[in-house]
Amino acid sequence: MKTFKVLKHPHLGYRAVKVGFSWPGFLFAVIWILMKRLWGHALVVVSSIVLLSTIEIIFDNAQTYVMVILLELGVYVFVGINGNQWHVTNLQEHGFALIDTLQAETPKAAIGKIANA
Repeated sequence: MKTFKVLKHPHLGYRAVKVGFSWPGFLFAVIWILMKRLWGHALVVVSSIVLLSTIEIIFDNAQTYVMVILLELGVYVFVGINGNQWHVTNLQEHGFALIDTLQAETPKAAIGKIANA
């Protein structure tokens, strides 16, 4: 069982967002952030990656490669840790109201529990 936050919009219906680490956010950070329409976060993550890549090119040595890889990994972990909460906050800013936090197997099951209650 996973924990989900279930939100409802008057016109767009329900959304369920998992509480905790976002593996898609970690593995596919930029794509995941763009799909969730987190434009500000996307700008920061892409800028960080571009900056780190620029540093890697300028300081072309093994120590820089290791440092850049570790820092980029840190960016991805940061997205994984915070991504789901960013998504919930973004939904709330766009008119969704938090209905409940509950345990379910899937997002669809979490929505089903709320819709059928």
